[in-house]
Amino acid sequence: MAVLSLIVFAGAAGFAFVVMITIIVIIGIHQEERYMTLEHRSAPGAMAQLARIILGRYVRKEQDGMTGRDEPNGSREHSTSSRS
Repeated sequence: MAVLSLIVFAGAAGFAFVVMITIIVIIGIHQEERYMTLEHRSAPGAMAQLARIILGRYVRKEQDGMTGRDEPNGSREHSTSSRS
């Protein structure tokens, strides 16, 4: 009987973890959409930063060596090149 209650507890804890992560992502994405900052380097809040980490949106915190150039809104131009 103890094993059964342990399995039920583990299932409930796993479900609660998934629900908690889902709520964090919903709140974080709402903040990103509200302030339109998904392409910027800094997230508008802690929940948005957690949502970026959970969803795999990697944003580096350190400087990347391009500090001397003027870039509109902190974004870079991406060009596509085809290899022949």
